[in-house]
Amino acid sequence: MTLIPVETPEDFLLAQQFIIPHEETCTTLASLVRRKTDKLIFLKNENEIAGILSLDSTIYHCIPDINLIDKNSLLKNLPYLMKKPVRCISGETSGTEFLVEIVNSINGSLDTTASRPLNHPEIKYPYRMLRWSSKKIVSTSTTTENGEEIIRCTEHDMEILHPLQKDYMKGEVAVPGRQLTDAEVDITLRQILKNQLCFALTVDGDIVAKANTNAIGINCIQIGGVYTHPLYRRNGYAGALVQALCNRASQAGRKPVLFVKEKNTPAFNLYQKLGFEECGRYMIAYY
Repeated sequence: MTLIPVETPEDFLLAQQFIIPHEETCTTLASLVRRKTDKLIFLKNENEIAGILSLDSTIYHCIPDINLIDKNSLLKNLPYLMKKPVRCISGETSGTEFLVEIVNSINGSLDTTASRPLNHPEIKYPYRMLRWSSKKIVSTSTTTENGEEIIRCTEHDMEILHPLQKDYMKGEVAVPGRQLTDAEVDITLRQILKNQLCFALTVDGDIVAKANTNAIGINCIQIGGVYTHPLYRRNGYAGALVQALCNRASQAGRKPVLFVKEKNTPAFNLYQKLGFEECGRYMIAYY
């Protein structure tokens, strides 16, 4: 097996063709391929592509069949290709588990300056991967039945959105025991508002709920960041925002997908009511 950088226009075309059948479970990686970013690597058996990796502090992956991957080749070559310490591995469950095992075996050699070897993830989050199976656009109105308004957010809304984004990240993203700083929240929120689609719901002019896209792939759009202030829950606000994002994605000719923690049954039930169906399992390992 050889590890080959994705560099030329022909390479990116091949990468798109490879990833499209699996895009529902690797939309973020598909977005990197679509934008022709660097740090993408082909895993090839002779001339056949067996997988694609994005080698950054977060490793995104598309490995449809881990049995086709030569573990020894990864163990030998990954330390020389990685430019940053691994902080996260994200993707379909079997691929994430496989790559976690690889990084564990490398035993910290990806970050020789770290205070501790990066050879064991601090936590693994298992998710259900869902795709929107409905073809019906329920409503294109920006006003709910009770008069609440759905707005599209811009960078001018940074300060107002910050508390909701921080609470969302604390509950859904941050590793337990690791402090989440305001600067980290602002960096994430600024990237969302600059590069993604973010909707918020207002009650009497105050933003009380939000949802956004996390990745705009080739044929799919991944939805995330769904959060409602605790005082305003059970009013259908999260569902209204997700539906609005699904409508926009459908109008753009892309399929909405999202993942939800396996133990988050209320959210899973909500997404089912909106027309989502399970299409796979996803895992994020944080270091």
